[in-house]
Amino acid sequence: MARFILNPESSKPLYKQIVDYYENSIINGSLQTGNALPAERDLAVQLGVNRSTVTTAYAELRANGYITSRQGSGTRVSSEAADLIPDHSMTWNKLRNQHLAEDSSLYGKHYDYLKDPSLINLISGSIAEDLCLAKSAHELTPFTTKLDNAPPTKERVTHSICRFMKQSSLSEHMVLTSSLEQAMLLSVKCFLNPGDAIAMEEPVNYPHLNILIVSGIRVIKYSTDKPLTQTMFQKESIKLVIANSNNIYDHSLSHSAILQQRKKLLSQCEKVGIPILEIVETSLLTNSVGNDLPSFFELGSNRELVVQIGHFTGIAPGLSLGWVLGPEHVVNRIQEVQMQLCMTPPPVLLEIVDNILNSDELHDHIDTIQEQLYVRKQKVLHKLNTLKDHITILQIEDPTSIWFDFKPSLNRQELFDTLLESNVLLVPHKQEHAVRIRLPLSYVTKEQLLEGTSRLISVLNTLHVRQFAAIY
Repeated sequence: MARFILNPESSKPLYKQIVDYYENSIINGSLQTGNALPAERDLAVQLGVNRSTVTTAYAELRANGYITSRQGSGTRVSSEAADLIPDHSMTWNKLRNQHLAEDSSLYGKHYDYLKDPSLINLISGSIAEDLCLAKSAHELTPFTTKLDNAPPTKERVTHSICRFMKQSSLSEHMVLTSSLEQAMLLSVKCFLNPGDAIAMEEPVNYPHLNILIVSGIRVIKYSTDKPLTQTMFQKESIKLVIANSNNIYDHSLSHSAILQQRKKLLSQCEKVGIPILEIVETSLLTNSVGNDLPSFFELGSNRELVVQIGHFTGIAPGLSLGWVLGPEHVVNRIQEVQMQLCMTPPPVLLEIVDNILNSDELHDHIDTIQEQLYVRKQKVLHKLNTLKDHITILQIEDPTSIWFDFKPSLNRQELFDTLLESNVLLVPHKQEHAVRIRLPLSYVTKEQLLEGTSRLISVLNTLHVRQFAAIY
């Protein structure tokens, strides 16, 4: 901690300078809960003031709850001091406890269940082993020796990615990473500081949300029902907006209405100079990002304010390739941090991905998997038909998942906990008069999917009966 020197020429009283110094030291984390302060006599000698000046300062600090004094243990930072720190400030103590934020049970409790082999994980975001192009690393060997002998350049790989996704993105403005999580961590490292506030589109991906919260970022959720306003930007001091191009949460909206919403959000951000971080998740199951809507990056009239992160899954179990796409100065900064943190993807991964994206095997694989997903969807819909009096299937063009609303609305936390007790990890979304569920078709094997659907139906029936009995 820097040496404290009083300024006798200041118009601020000497005791108040002492108060401000210790308050600021506690707020910025230089002093932690339990740290000792000098005895009044010692601090007076050190600062060259009367002891009464220090006594007055300590009395105000105690009255404000920052310090506490006890016979035999001296004066220390109060255990309640962290509660007095403004929300926009961040100390190591607050950062350590970020996981105790709202909704923490939704993405914290499930870690206790992940060790159970019977758990059916429907929020992993990774493609199931039986749907991957390769079932093991050995099966990827042919893709390391295809095409030419020259190692793939970064430009060649990024061009292959943009062509596969049928996007007109500028591939030269893309940074490759080993995963989507790495892309997000690099973005957080470059754009944000602990204590910053961001706005994140609902429904949120809880593993992504966890990355932000444990990094000390304050998250404000927005949606079609709770849109961002200029007042919110100013009141919450929002530094970044996170949008998900794959989330079409309100299925009552037409594509043109969603497009207008995206344009409005872009216009809002451009007016106040706040960047948008757009998340795009795709896989080798399909060669599109999931819908025909243009991305924020493509829509942005000012591409200086739009950064896109995304990834591919479905290559092999546990293997993915991520990217960051943005303006030149952002890309340069991301690359610099990536090299400093030794997070550049291994060349063999780039070679494998590039060869896969340019192979005939990939197109044959996509055709086969799309047929399998169609069969899965029909089997799951047949099972869900037993709930036909209480659910509404949302008709959207998404071959990888089924969305439906269950009425009447159930308690979201109780539903989540009861599903976990049945060894099913699935996060429900709250609606005004219903609970909305996205049932992914590709995160687990077909047998696990059908078993998970049966357990989900059983839980929904049980909670509905329990709710009906409580009312009557």
